[in-house]
Amino acid sequence: MTRNLFKKSSATARGLGDELRSILDDLDPAVGEPLLSRLSVDAHPTPLLVFTGYHSAGKSTLIEALTNRAFNIPIGSGVTTDAVTEYDWDGDVRLVDTPGVRADRPDHDELAERALQAADLVLFAVPVELFDDTLVAHLRDVLGRLAKSRQTLIVVTKAGTMEAAPGHREAAIEKALGSFEQVPWVECDAQYYLDGLDLAEVAPDDSAAFIEASGLAKVADLINSFASHQGELGRLSQPLQLVVAISLEASASLTDDPNERAALTVLARQRSALSKKRIHLADLLESRSAQFRSDAVRAATEFADGIERNEQAGELSEAMLEGHMATLNENLGTALERFEGAVKQVLEVQFDDLASEVMAIEESPYGRLAVQLGELETTSFDGRDVKVRPGSAPATAAPTWTGDLSKYLKQFNKFWGAGDGVKAAAGSNGHQVVLKVGHAFGKKFKPWEAVKTANTIGKVAKVGGVAIAVGLEAYSVFAEERAAVKAERARAERRRNITQEVLAQADSIIADALQAVRDDLDAVFKPEFQRIDAMATEIHGARSKRSDLRDRLTSIQERAGSALAILASSATTA
Repeated sequence: MTRNLFKKSSATARGLGDELRSILDDLDPAVGEPLLSRLSVDAHPTPLLVFTGYHSAGKSTLIEALTNRAFNIPIGSGVTTDAVTEYDWDGDVRLVDTPGVRADRPDHDELAERALQAADLVLFAVPVELFDDTLVAHLRDVLGRLAKSRQTLIVVTKAGTMEAAPGHREAAIEKALGSFEQVPWVECDAQYYLDGLDLAEVAPDDSAAFIEASGLAKVADLINSFASHQGELGRLSQPLQLVVAISLEASASLTDDPNERAALTVLARQRSALSKKRIHLADLLESRSAQFRSDAVRAATEFADGIERNEQAGELSEAMLEGHMATLNENLGTALERFEGAVKQVLEVQFDDLASEVMAIEESPYGRLAVQLGELETTSFDGRDVKVRPGSAPATAAPTWTGDLSKYLKQFNKFWGAGDGVKAAAGSNGHQVVLKVGHAFGKKFKPWEAVKTANTIGKVAKVGGVAIAVGLEAYSVFAEERAAVKAERARAERRRNITQEVLAQADSIIADALQAVRDDLDAVFKPEFQRIDAMATEIHGARSKRSDLRDRLTSIQERAGSALAILASSATTA
Protein backbone atom coordinates (compact mmCIF):
# COMPACT_ATOMS: atom_id res chain seq x y z
CA MET A 1 0.00 0.00 0.00
CA THR A 2 1.63 3.24 -1.10
CA ARG A 3 2.17 6.38 0.89
CA ASN A 4 0.11 8.32 -1.68
CA LEU A 5 -2.88 6.06 -1.01
CA PHE A 6 -2.41 6.51 2.72
CA LYS A 7 -2.33 10.28 2.29
CA LYS A 8 -5.33 10.30 -0.03
CA SER A 9 -7.51 8.13 2.20
CA SER A 10 -6.56 10.17 5.27
CA ALA A 11 -7.38 13.43 3.50
CA THR A 12 -10.70 11.99 2.28
CA ALA A 13 -11.63 10.84 5.78
CA ARG A 14 -10.71 14.22 7.25
CA GLY A 15 -12.72 16.17 4.64
CA LEU A 16 -15.79 13.94 4.96
CA GLY A 17 -15.52 14.14 8.73
CA ASP A 18 -15.59 17.95 8.61
CA GLU A 19 -18.57 17.87 6.26
CA LEU A 20 -20.37 15.42 8.50
CA ARG A 21 -19.75 17.64 11.53
CA SER A 22 -21.44 20.57 9.80
CA ILE A 23 -24.51 18.39 9.14
CA LEU A 24 -24.61 17.08 12.71
CA ASP A 25 -24.56 20.69 13.90
CA ASP A 26 -27.82 21.23 11.99
CA LEU A 27 -29.57 18.28 13.60
CA ASP A 28 -31.67 18.33 16.72
CA PRO A 29 -29.02 18.66 19.45
CA ALA A 30 -30.38 15.60 21.24
CA VAL A 31 -29.41 13.59 18.12
CA GLY A 32 -26.43 15.55 16.84
CA GLU A 33 -24.44 16.05 20.05
CA PRO A 34 -23.97 12.36 20.90
CA LEU A 35 -23.00 11.59 17.30
CA LEU A 36 -20.52 14.46 17.29
CA SER A 37 -18.91 13.13 20.44
CA ARG A 38 -18.45 9.74 18.77
CA LEU A 39 -17.12 11.15 15.52
CA SER A 40 -13.74 11.93 17.06
CA VAL A 41 -11.83 8.68 17.65
CA ASP A 42 -8.24 8.97 18.77
CA ALA A 43 -5.71 7.76 16.27
CA HIS A 44 -3.94 4.61 17.44
CA PRO A 45 -0.77 3.25 15.86
CA THR A 46 -1.20 -0.04 17.78
CA PRO A 47 -4.01 -2.22 16.39
CA LEU A 48 -7.12 -2.61 18.56
CA LEU A 49 -8.55 -6.12 18.85
CA VAL A 50 -11.99 -5.81 20.44
CA PHE A 51 -13.95 -8.75 21.86
CA THR A 52 -17.73 -8.58 21.94
CA GLY A 53 -20.68 -10.93 22.32
CA TYR A 54 -22.91 -12.31 25.03
CA HIS A 55 -22.04 -12.26 28.71
CA SER A 56 -20.45 -15.57 29.77
CA ALA A 57 -19.74 -16.36 26.11
CA GLY A 58 -16.08 -16.88 26.94
CA LYS A 59 -14.59 -13.56 25.79
CA SER A 60 -12.34 -13.17 28.82
CA THR A 61 -11.38 -16.85 28.68
CA LEU A 62 -10.46 -16.41 25.02
CA ILE A 63 -8.19 -13.45 25.85
CA GLU A 64 -6.51 -15.46 28.62
CA ALA A 65 -5.92 -18.34 26.23
CA LEU A 66 -4.60 -16.19 23.38
CA THR A 67 -2.13 -14.49 25.74
CA ASN A 68 -1.14 -17.65 27.72
CA ARG A 69 -2.66 -16.18 30.86
CA ALA A 70 -0.64 -12.97 30.62
CA PHE A 71 -3.25 -10.88 32.45
CA ASN A 72 -4.99 -13.25 34.90
CA ILE A 73 -8.44 -11.95 33.97
CA PRO A 74 -11.24 -12.98 36.38
CA ILE A 75 -13.32 -15.70 34.76
CA GLY A 76 -16.69 -16.93 35.98
CA SER A 77 -20.15 -18.03 34.90
CA GLY A 78 -21.79 -14.70 35.71
CA VAL A 79 -21.34 -11.28 34.15
CA THR A 80 -17.66 -10.92 34.92
CA THR A 81 -16.80 -7.89 32.76
CA ASP A 82 -18.61 -4.73 33.75
CA ALA A 83 -16.29 -2.22 32.10
CA VAL A 84 -14.28 -1.86 28.93
CA THR A 85 -10.80 -3.14 29.82
CA GLU A 86 -7.70 -2.80 27.65
CA TYR A 87 -4.75 -5.17 27.78
CA ASP A 88 -1.42 -4.20 26.18
CA TRP A 89 -0.18 -7.38 24.54
CA ASP A 90 3.58 -6.95 24.43
CA GLY A 91 3.23 -3.50 22.87
CA ASP A 92 2.12 -5.05 19.60
CA VAL A 93 -1.66 -5.27 20.01
CA ARG A 94 -4.18 -3.82 22.42
CA LEU A 95 -6.86 -6.32 23.40
CA VAL A 96 -10.15 -4.76 24.50
CA ASP A 97 -12.58 -6.80 26.60
CA THR A 98 -16.12 -5.38 26.59
CA PRO A 99 -19.14 -5.99 28.81
CA GLY A 100 -21.42 -8.75 27.63
CA VAL A 101 -24.38 -7.75 25.49
CA ARG A 102 -27.65 -8.26 27.38
CA ALA A 103 -31.14 -7.03 26.50
CA ASP A 104 -31.78 -6.15 30.17
CA ARG A 105 -28.48 -4.32 30.71
CA PRO A 106 -28.24 -1.57 28.09
CA ASP A 107 -25.43 0.11 30.04
CA HIS A 108 -23.17 -2.69 28.86
CA ASP A 109 -24.00 -1.84 25.26
CA GLU A 110 -23.08 1.78 25.90
CA LEU A 111 -19.72 0.83 27.39
CA ALA A 112 -18.91 -1.33 24.35
CA GLU A 113 -19.92 1.27 21.76
CA ARG A 114 -16.78 3.39 21.69
CA ALA A 115 -14.48 0.41 21.70
CA LEU A 116 -16.28 -1.15 18.76
CA GLN A 117 -16.23 2.11 16.85
CA ALA A 118 -12.45 2.32 17.14
CA ALA A 119 -11.74 -1.39 16.57
CA ASP A 120 -9.32 -2.55 13.88
CA LEU A 121 -10.54 -6.10 14.36
CA VAL A 122 -13.66 -7.39 16.13
CA LEU A 123 -13.76 -10.92 17.57
CA PHE A 124 -17.45 -11.70 17.89
CA ALA A 125 -17.85 -14.45 20.49
CA VAL A 126 -20.82 -16.75 19.91
CA PRO A 127 -21.68 -19.37 22.54
CA VAL A 128 -21.97 -22.98 21.50
CA GLU A 129 -25.76 -22.64 21.83
CA LEU A 130 -25.45 -20.23 18.89
CA PHE A 131 -27.73 -17.30 18.16
CA ASP A 132 -30.91 -15.89 19.61
CA ASP A 133 -32.71 -12.73 18.48
CA THR A 134 -30.70 -10.42 20.75
CA LEU A 135 -27.34 -11.76 19.57
CA VAL A 136 -28.42 -11.69 15.91
CA ALA A 137 -29.46 -8.04 16.31
CA HIS A 138 -26.11 -7.19 17.91
CA LEU A 139 -24.13 -8.97 15.17
CA ARG A 140 -25.97 -7.14 12.41
CA ASP A 141 -25.56 -3.85 14.29
CA VAL A 142 -21.80 -4.34 14.43
CA LEU A 143 -21.60 -5.31 10.77
CA GLY A 144 -24.04 -2.70 9.51
CA ARG A 145 -24.41 0.39 11.66
CA LEU A 146 -20.83 0.23 12.94
CA ALA A 147 -19.58 -0.76 9.45
CA LYS A 148 -17.32 -3.57 10.68
CA SER A 149 -18.33 -6.19 8.12
CA ARG A 150 -14.74 -6.37 6.76
CA GLN A 151 -13.15 -6.30 10.21
CA THR A 152 -15.11 -8.96 12.08
CA LEU A 153 -14.23 -12.58 12.86
CA ILE A 154 -16.78 -14.91 14.48
CA VAL A 155 -15.53 -17.32 17.12
CA VAL A 156 -17.87 -20.08 18.30
CA THR A 157 -16.70 -20.57 21.89
CA LYS A 158 -16.90 -23.55 24.26
CA ALA A 159 -17.15 -25.78 21.20
CA GLY A 160 -15.93 -28.79 23.14
CA THR A 161 -18.89 -28.78 25.50
CA MET A 162 -21.48 -29.64 22.85
CA GLU A 163 -21.24 -31.55 19.60
CA ALA A 164 -22.97 -30.34 16.45
CA ALA A 165 -23.96 -32.07 13.24
CA PRO A 166 -21.77 -31.26 10.23
CA GLY A 167 -22.80 -27.94 8.69
CA HIS A 168 -25.14 -27.02 11.56
CA ARG A 169 -23.07 -24.17 12.97
CA GLU A 170 -22.14 -22.88 9.54
CA ALA A 171 -25.85 -22.77 8.61
CA ALA A 172 -26.69 -20.95 11.87
CA ILE A 173 -24.02 -18.32 11.18
CA GLU A 174 -25.22 -17.86 7.61
CA LYS A 175 -28.79 -17.39 8.83
CA ALA A 176 -27.66 -14.88 11.48
CA LEU A 177 -25.74 -12.87 8.88
CA GLY A 178 -28.86 -12.48 6.76
CA SER A 179 -28.07 -10.20 3.82
CA PHE A 180 -24.50 -9.51 4.97
CA GLU A 181 -21.56 -11.15 3.18
CA GLN A 182 -19.95 -14.21 4.70
CA VAL A 183 -17.74 -13.43 7.72
CA PRO A 184 -14.72 -15.64 8.55
CA TRP A 185 -15.46 -17.90 11.52
CA VAL A 186 -13.81 -20.61 13.59
CA GLU A 187 -14.67 -22.97 16.45
CA CYS A 188 -12.62 -23.23 19.63
CA ASP A 189 -12.74 -24.05 23.31
CA ALA A 190 -10.43 -21.67 25.16
CA GLN A 191 -10.98 -23.46 28.44
CA TYR A 192 -9.53 -26.65 26.91
CA TYR A 193 -6.43 -24.63 26.05
CA LEU A 194 -6.14 -23.26 29.61
CA ASP A 195 -6.64 -26.76 31.00
CA GLY A 196 -3.86 -27.91 28.73
CA LEU A 197 -1.56 -25.23 30.13
CA ASP A 198 -2.36 -26.42 33.65
CA LEU A 199 -1.45 -30.02 32.71
CA ALA A 200 1.77 -29.11 30.91
CA GLU A 201 4.07 -30.18 33.77
CA VAL A 202 2.14 -33.06 35.28
CA ALA A 203 0.66 -34.69 32.16
CA PRO A 204 2.40 -33.52 28.98
CA ASP A 205 0.49 -35.88 26.70
CA ASP A 206 -2.89 -34.84 28.10
CA SER A 207 -1.78 -31.23 27.92
CA ALA A 208 -0.96 -31.54 24.24
CA ALA A 209 -4.28 -33.28 23.59
CA PHE A 210 -6.27 -30.55 25.32
CA ILE A 211 -4.36 -27.80 23.50
CA GLU A 212 -4.89 -29.52 20.16
CA ALA A 213 -8.58 -30.09 20.87
CA SER A 214 -9.08 -26.45 21.89
CA GLY A 215 -8.74 -25.26 18.31
CA LEU A 216 -7.08 -22.09 19.57
CA ALA A 217 -4.41 -22.38 16.89
CA LYS A 218 -7.14 -21.86 14.28
CA VAL A 219 -8.18 -18.66 16.02
CA ALA A 220 -4.58 -17.43 16.06
CA ASP A 221 -4.14 -18.34 12.40
CA LEU A 222 -7.31 -16.45 11.46
CA ILE A 223 -6.16 -13.36 13.36
CA ASN A 224 -2.71 -13.55 11.81
CA SER A 225 -4.18 -13.92 8.33
CA PHE A 226 -6.33 -10.85 8.87
CA ALA A 227 -3.38 -8.88 10.25
CA SER A 228 -1.14 -9.71 7.32
CA HIS A 229 -3.72 -9.01 4.65
CA GLN A 230 -5.95 -6.36 6.18
CA GLY A 231 -4.19 -4.93 9.22
CA GLU A 232 -3.01 -1.74 7.54
CA LEU A 233 -6.24 -1.59 5.58
CA GLY A 234 -8.17 -1.76 8.84
CA ARG A 235 -6.30 1.18 10.33
CA LEU A 236 -6.81 3.29 7.19
CA SER A 237 -10.42 2.16 6.82
CA GLN A 238 -11.39 2.86 10.42
CA PRO A 239 -12.02 6.64 10.12
CA LEU A 240 -13.88 6.16 6.83
CA GLN A 241 -15.97 3.38 8.35
CA LEU A 242 -16.71 5.62 11.30
CA VAL A 243 -17.92 8.34 8.92
CA VAL A 244 -20.18 5.81 7.19
CA ALA A 245 -21.53 4.45 10.46
CA ILE A 246 -22.34 7.83 11.99
CA SER A 247 -23.81 9.22 8.78
CA LEU A 248 -26.07 6.14 8.56
CA GLU A 249 -27.21 6.66 12.13
CA ALA A 250 -27.79 10.35 11.47
CA SER A 251 -29.82 9.42 8.38
CA ALA A 252 -31.95 7.11 10.50
CA SER A 253 -32.84 10.05 12.72
CA LEU A 254 -34.02 11.96 9.64
CA THR A 255 -36.61 9.45 8.50
CA ASP A 256 -40.14 10.73 8.02
CA ASP A 257 -41.46 11.68 11.40
CA PRO A 258 -44.81 9.99 12.20
CA ASN A 259 -45.54 12.95 14.46
CA GLU A 260 -45.32 15.28 11.46
CA ARG A 261 -47.55 12.93 9.51
CA ALA A 262 -50.09 13.04 12.33
CA ALA A 263 -50.00 16.82 12.55
CA LEU A 264 -50.26 17.30 8.78
CA THR A 265 -53.10 14.79 8.56
CA VAL A 266 -55.06 16.62 11.24
CA LEU A 267 -54.44 19.98 9.57
CA ALA A 268 -55.51 18.59 6.20
CA ARG A 269 -58.69 17.12 7.68
CA GLN A 270 -59.48 20.40 9.43
CA ARG A 271 -58.96 22.35 6.24
CA SER A 272 -61.04 19.89 4.25
CA ALA A 273 -63.85 20.07 6.81
CA LEU A 274 -63.86 23.87 6.74
CA SER A 275 -63.62 24.05 2.97
CA LYS A 276 -66.45 21.59 2.39
CA LYS A 277 -68.58 23.31 5.00
CA ARG A 278 -67.97 26.72 3.45
CA ILE A 279 -69.02 25.44 0.01
CA HIS A 280 -72.01 23.61 1.47
CA LEU A 281 -73.12 26.75 3.27
CA ALA A 282 -73.01 28.70 0.03
CA ASP A 283 -75.17 26.06 -1.68
CA LEU A 284 -77.67 25.97 1.17
CA LEU A 285 -77.96 29.76 1.29
CA GLU A 286 -78.59 29.84 -2.45
CA SER A 287 -81.30 27.23 -1.95
CA ARG A 288 -82.95 29.33 0.75
CA SER A 289 -82.71 32.37 -1.52
CA ALA A 290 -84.50 30.49 -4.29
CA GLN A 291 -87.27 29.62 -1.84
CA PHE A 292 -87.59 33.28 -0.87
CA ARG A 293 -87.86 34.29 -4.52
CA SER A 294 -90.53 31.65 -5.01
CA ASP A 295 -92.47 32.98 -2.00
CA ALA A 296 -92.18 36.54 -3.36
CA VAL A 297 -93.48 35.46 -6.80
CA ARG A 298 -96.38 33.65 -5.12
CA ALA A 299 -97.28 36.79 -3.14
CA ALA A 300 -97.13 38.90 -6.33
CA THR A 301 -99.29 36.38 -8.20
CA GLU A 302 -101.90 36.36 -5.44
CA PHE A 303 -101.90 40.17 -5.53
CA ALA A 304 -102.46 40.23 -9.30
CA ASP A 305 -105.13 37.52 -9.08
CA GLY A 306 -107.06 39.49 -6.46
CA ILE A 307 -107.08 42.63 -8.60
CA GLU A 308 -108.25 40.72 -11.68
CA ARG A 309 -111.07 39.04 -9.76
CA ASN A 310 -112.35 42.43 -8.62
CA GLU A 311 -112.00 43.82 -12.14
CA GLN A 312 -113.95 40.99 -13.68
CA ALA A 313 -116.70 41.57 -11.12
CA GLY A 314 -116.56 45.31 -11.80
CA GLU A 315 -115.81 45.94 -8.11
CA LEU A 316 -112.19 47.20 -8.07
CA SER A 317 -112.24 50.20 -5.79
CA GLU A 318 -109.49 52.23 -4.18
CA ALA A 319 -110.21 50.60 -0.83
CA MET A 320 -110.02 47.15 -2.36
CA LEU A 321 -106.73 48.03 -4.05
CA GLU A 322 -105.29 49.22 -0.73
CA GLY A 323 -106.44 45.98 0.89
CA HIS A 324 -104.68 43.93 -1.77
CA MET A 325 -101.54 46.01 -1.30
CA ALA A 326 -101.66 45.47 2.48
CA THR A 327 -101.97 41.73 1.92
CA LEU A 328 -99.07 41.85 -0.54
CA ASN A 329 -96.85 43.62 1.98
CA GLU A 330 -97.87 41.22 4.71
CA ASN A 331 -97.11 38.18 2.56
CA LEU A 332 -93.77 39.63 1.48
CA GLY A 333 -92.90 40.46 5.09
CA THR A 334 -93.74 36.89 6.11
CA ALA A 335 -91.61 35.55 3.27
CA LEU A 336 -88.72 37.75 4.38
CA GLU A 337 -89.00 36.56 7.98
CA ARG A 338 -89.11 32.97 6.77
CA PHE A 339 -85.99 33.63 4.66
CA GLU A 340 -84.16 35.19 7.60
CA GLY A 341 -85.13 32.30 9.85
CA ALA A 342 -84.06 29.76 7.23
CA VAL A 343 -80.64 31.41 6.92
CA LYS A 344 -80.18 31.39 10.69
CA GLN A 345 -81.23 27.76 10.91
CA VAL A 346 -78.84 26.78 8.13
CA LEU A 347 -75.96 28.50 9.89
CA GLU A 348 -76.80 27.04 13.29
CA VAL A 349 -77.21 23.49 12.01
CA GLN A 350 -74.10 23.63 9.85
CA PHE A 351 -71.93 25.16 12.57
CA ASP A 352 -73.10 22.49 15.01
CA ASP A 353 -72.35 19.85 12.39
CA LEU A 354 -68.91 21.36 11.82
CA ALA A 355 -68.25 21.36 15.57
CA SER A 356 -69.11 17.65 15.69
CA GLU A 357 -66.74 16.97 12.80
CA VAL A 358 -63.97 18.92 14.51
CA MET A 359 -64.50 16.79 17.62
CA ALA A 360 -64.31 13.61 15.53
CA ILE A 361 -61.02 14.78 14.01
CA GLU A 362 -59.62 15.53 17.44
CA GLU A 363 -60.70 12.11 18.75
CA SER A 364 -59.18 10.21 15.81
CA PRO A 365 -55.85 8.40 16.43
CA TYR A 366 -53.91 11.06 14.50
CA GLY A 367 -55.90 13.78 16.25
CA ARG A 368 -55.10 12.47 19.72
CA LEU A 369 -51.42 12.20 18.81
CA ALA A 370 -51.41 15.74 17.43
CA VAL A 371 -53.02 17.08 20.61
CA GLN A 372 -50.39 15.28 22.71
CA LEU A 373 -47.66 16.72 20.51
CA GLY A 374 -49.12 20.15 20.91
CA GLU A 375 -48.95 19.79 24.66
CA LEU A 376 -45.22 19.01 24.55
CA GLU A 377 -42.82 21.78 25.39
CA THR A 378 -39.73 22.28 23.30
CA THR A 379 -36.62 22.12 25.45
CA SER A 380 -33.03 23.16 25.06
CA PHE A 381 -30.39 20.45 24.94
CA ASP A 382 -27.94 19.65 27.71
CA GLY A 383 -25.47 17.05 26.48
CA ARG A 384 -24.68 15.88 30.01
CA ASP A 385 -28.21 14.55 30.46
CA VAL A 386 -28.34 12.52 27.26
CA LYS A 387 -28.14 8.72 27.46
CA VAL A 388 -27.24 7.07 24.17
CA ARG A 389 -28.15 3.46 23.45
CA PRO A 390 -26.50 1.91 20.38
CA GLY A 391 -28.99 0.56 17.90
CA SER A 392 -31.78 2.83 19.10
CA ALA A 393 -32.57 6.46 18.39
CA PRO A 394 -31.82 8.82 21.27
CA ALA A 395 -34.66 10.69 22.88
CA THR A 396 -35.17 13.90 20.98
CA ALA A 397 -36.54 17.22 22.05
CA ALA A 398 -39.91 18.15 20.66
CA PRO A 399 -39.71 19.90 17.25
CA THR A 400 -40.02 23.66 17.38
CA TRP A 401 -43.37 23.57 15.59
CA THR A 402 -45.07 21.59 18.37
CA GLY A 403 -45.43 24.76 20.45
CA ASP A 404 -47.16 26.51 17.55
CA LEU A 405 -49.30 23.41 17.03
CA SER A 406 -50.41 23.53 20.66
CA LYS A 407 -51.51 27.14 20.39
CA TYR A 408 -53.24 26.50 17.09
CA LEU A 409 -55.18 23.43 18.22
CA LYS A 410 -56.38 25.17 21.37
CA GLN A 411 -57.47 28.20 19.35
CA PHE A 412 -59.13 26.06 16.68
CA ASN A 413 -61.14 23.98 19.15
CA LYS A 414 -62.23 27.02 21.10
CA PHE A 415 -63.06 29.06 18.02
CA TRP A 416 -65.22 26.38 16.45
CA GLY A 417 -66.84 25.39 19.69
CA ALA A 418 -65.62 21.81 19.73
CA GLY A 419 -63.57 21.94 22.89
CA ASP A 420 -66.36 21.04 25.33
CA GLY A 421 -68.85 19.43 22.98
CA VAL A 422 -71.51 20.52 20.52
CA LYS A 423 -73.65 22.31 23.09
CA ALA A 424 -70.81 24.66 23.82
CA ALA A 425 -70.70 25.51 20.13
CA ALA A 426 -73.66 27.87 20.50
CA GLY A 427 -71.41 30.30 22.35
CA SER A 428 -68.39 29.95 20.08
CA ASN A 429 -66.93 32.72 17.98
CA GLY A 430 -68.07 30.86 14.88
CA HIS A 431 -71.69 31.15 15.99
CA GLN A 432 -71.39 34.89 16.33
CA VAL A 433 -72.08 34.90 12.59
CA VAL A 434 -75.60 33.73 13.36
CA LEU A 435 -76.17 36.68 15.66
CA LYS A 436 -75.21 39.06 12.86
CA VAL A 437 -77.77 37.71 10.42
CA GLY A 438 -80.47 40.09 11.63
CA HIS A 439 -78.33 43.06 10.60
CA ALA A 440 -77.97 41.52 7.16
CA PHE A 441 -81.72 41.72 6.62
CA GLY A 442 -82.10 45.43 7.27
CA LYS A 443 -83.70 46.08 3.87
CA LYS A 444 -87.48 45.54 4.18
CA PHE A 445 -90.49 46.00 1.93
CA LYS A 446 -91.30 49.61 2.80
CA PRO A 447 -94.83 51.08 2.51
CA TRP A 448 -93.66 53.68 -0.03
CA GLU A 449 -92.49 50.87 -2.29
CA ALA A 450 -95.94 49.29 -2.03
CA VAL A 451 -97.53 52.66 -2.87
CA LYS A 452 -95.28 52.91 -5.91
CA THR A 453 -96.55 49.51 -6.94
CA ALA A 454 -100.12 50.66 -6.32
CA ASN A 455 -99.74 53.67 -8.59
CA THR A 456 -98.53 51.44 -11.38
CA ILE A 457 -101.39 49.11 -10.72
CA GLY A 458 -103.91 51.94 -10.72
CA LYS A 459 -102.84 53.21 -14.14
CA VAL A 460 -102.83 49.78 -15.59
CA ALA A 461 -106.23 49.05 -14.00
CA LYS A 462 -107.87 51.92 -15.84
CA VAL A 463 -106.62 50.57 -19.14
CA GLY A 464 -107.66 47.09 -18.34
CA GLY A 465 -111.03 48.03 -16.90
CA VAL A 466 -112.65 49.50 -20.04
CA ALA A 467 -116.38 48.66 -20.18
CA ILE A 468 -117.38 46.73 -23.24
CA ALA A 469 -120.94 47.11 -24.66
CA VAL A 470 -122.88 44.08 -25.85
CA GLY A 471 -125.14 43.71 -29.02
CA LEU A 472 -123.54 46.39 -31.19
CA GLU A 473 -123.04 46.17 -34.96
CA ALA A 474 -120.30 44.08 -36.44
CA TYR A 475 -117.88 46.95 -36.47
CA SER A 476 -118.65 47.68 -32.89
CA VAL A 477 -118.24 43.99 -32.04
CA PHE A 478 -114.90 43.97 -33.83
CA ALA A 479 -113.94 47.13 -31.97
CA GLU A 480 -115.14 45.51 -28.78
CA GLU A 481 -112.99 42.45 -29.48
CA ARG A 482 -110.02 44.64 -30.18
CA ALA A 483 -110.66 46.46 -26.91
CA ALA A 484 -110.96 43.14 -25.09
CA VAL A 485 -107.65 41.93 -26.58
CA LYS A 486 -106.04 45.22 -25.68
CA ALA A 487 -107.41 44.96 -22.16
CA GLU A 488 -106.12 41.36 -21.78
CA ARG A 489 -102.69 42.38 -23.00
CA ALA A 490 -102.72 45.26 -20.54
CA ARG A 491 -103.61 42.88 -17.69
CA ALA A 492 -100.80 40.48 -18.69
CA GLU A 493 -98.36 43.36 -18.86
CA ARG A 494 -99.55 44.57 -15.47
CA ARG A 495 -99.06 41.08 -13.96
CA ARG A 496 -95.56 40.91 -15.43
CA ASN A 497 -94.69 44.35 -14.09
CA ILE A 498 -95.96 43.49 -10.63
CA THR A 499 -93.98 40.24 -10.54
CA GLN A 500 -90.81 41.86 -11.89
CA GLU A 501 -91.01 44.71 -9.42
CA VAL A 502 -91.54 42.37 -6.47
CA LEU A 503 -88.71 40.12 -7.69
CA ALA A 504 -86.41 43.10 -8.13
CA GLN A 505 -87.01 44.07 -4.52
CA ALA A 506 -86.57 40.46 -3.40
CA ASP A 507 -83.30 40.10 -5.36
CA SER A 508 -82.04 43.33 -3.87
CA ILE A 509 -82.76 42.00 -0.39
CA ILE A 510 -81.13 38.67 -1.22
CA ALA A 511 -78.02 40.33 -2.66
CA ASP A 512 -77.58 42.64 0.33
CA ALA A 513 -78.32 39.97 2.93
CA LEU A 514 -76.18 37.20 1.45
CA GLN A 515 -73.30 39.54 0.79
CA ALA A 516 -73.34 40.53 4.45
CA VAL A 517 -73.52 36.87 5.49
CA ARG A 518 -70.70 35.94 3.10
CA ASP A 519 -68.57 38.76 4.47
CA ASP A 520 -69.13 37.48 8.00
CA LEU A 521 -68.36 33.91 6.94
CA ASP A 522 -65.22 35.00 5.11
CA ALA A 523 -64.12 36.89 8.19
CA VAL A 524 -64.32 33.59 10.06
CA PHE A 525 -63.11 31.06 7.49
CA LYS A 526 -60.35 32.89 5.61
CA PRO A 527 -58.12 33.59 8.64
CA GLU A 528 -58.56 29.97 9.68
CA PHE A 529 -57.41 28.77 6.27
CA GLN A 530 -54.41 31.08 6.56
CA ARG A 531 -53.54 29.74 10.02
CA ILE A 532 -53.82 26.12 8.84
CA ASP A 533 -51.67 26.84 5.77
CA ALA A 534 -49.06 28.64 7.85
CA MET A 535 -48.88 25.74 10.32
CA ALA A 536 -48.60 23.19 7.50
CA THR A 537 -45.93 25.31 5.77
CA GLU A 538 -43.87 25.35 8.95
CA ILE A 539 -44.02 21.55 9.26
CA HIS A 540 -43.33 21.04 5.55
CA GLY A 541 -40.34 23.33 5.94
CA ALA A 542 -38.94 21.04 8.62
CA ARG A 543 -39.48 18.05 6.32
CA SER A 544 -37.78 19.83 3.42
CA LYS A 545 -34.76 20.67 5.55
CA ARG A 546 -34.59 17.08 6.73
CA SER A 547 -34.73 15.84 3.13
CA ASP A 548 -31.82 18.12 2.22
CA LEU A 549 -29.80 16.81 5.16
CA ARG A 550 -30.58 13.23 4.11
CA ASP A 551 -29.29 13.95 0.61
CA ARG A 552 -26.08 15.42 2.01
CA LEU A 553 -25.58 12.42 4.30
CA THR A 554 -26.18 10.04 1.39
CA SER A 555 -23.49 11.86 -0.58
CA ILE A 556 -21.06 11.46 2.32
CA GLN A 557 -21.85 7.75 2.59
CA GLU A 558 -21.31 7.22 -1.14
CA ARG A 559 -17.98 9.04 -1.21
CA ALA A 560 -16.74 7.26 1.92
CA GLY A 561 -17.86 3.96 0.40
CA SER A 562 -15.91 4.70 -2.76
CA ALA A 563 -12.79 5.45 -0.74
CA LEU A 564 -13.20 2.19 1.20
CA ALA A 565 -13.62 0.27 -2.06
CA ILE A 566 -10.35 1.75 -3.36
CA LEU A 567 -8.57 0.67 -0.16
CA ALA A 568 -10.03 -2.84 -0.37
CA SER A 569 -9.01 -3.14 -4.01
CA SER A 570 -5.44 -2.04 -3.28
CA ALA A 571 -5.19 -4.58 -0.45
CA THR A 572 -6.39 -7.37 -2.74
CA THR A 573 -3.83 -6.59 -5.43
CA ALA A 574 -0.99 -5.95 -3.00
